[in-house]
Amino acid sequence: MKLTLHQIAFSRLTKSTLAAVFLGTLVACSLPQAQPDLTRYYLLDEVTHKADVAEVVGEPPRIVLRPIMVPEYLRGRIMQVRVGDNELQFIDQARWAEPLESGMARVLREDLSQRPARVRISPRGGEEHEYDVAVNLRRCEGMLPAGVARLAARIEIFATGNDPKLVAQEDFTLDVPGWDGKDYGQLAKKLSEAADALAERIVTLLHTPTKG
Repeated sequence: MKLTLHQIAFSRLTKSTLAAVFLGTLVACSLPQAQPDLTRYYLLDEVTHKADVAEVVGEPPRIVLRPIMVPEYLRGRIMQVRVGDNELQFIDQARWAEPLESGMARVLREDLSQRPARVRISPRGGEEHEYDVAVNLRRCEGMLPAGVARLAARIEIFATGNDPKLVAQEDFTLDVPGWDGKDYGQLAKKLSEAADALAERIVTLLHTPTKG
């Protein structure tokens, strides 16, 4: 049976269409499939206290909190877990919602501001104050297999005025137990508790300034 020119052209077009569809299917199957973004973002948060009713003789000291200093490996937003004395794991899918140094400065200010009977926060470059407080953050991480959140920092307090000098310093370290090693929201909460304890230690040093 002879085919007409129209039938031949239609047959060729059909074959070309099928070939194109088949080739498109092969290409689509070979392309990597889009994966859901599993990254989660966490915040340090202040610990809420009852009203500060501590009795202090005279006016509470006024302080300026200097920018938080952090070592290079703590900069950025990726959360960290220490699994050995010299071994860290960077948890790419668990990140701070802000740079760690910014988050720590924010939380310390908020925690200190809940102690108005014992300390007053002054803005940098603002009103007069008696002390500058410097915090050099050294650890802010989960620890395995211990299952703790560890915060370590160097606290330095400087008197201002006509005779500025270092009046108190301390190496602060606190392990908050109970981290399950998997829940990074839980880790952020426990590090927040440690930051509140750091704020409390700063206040204590302000009222017992002894260089050490």
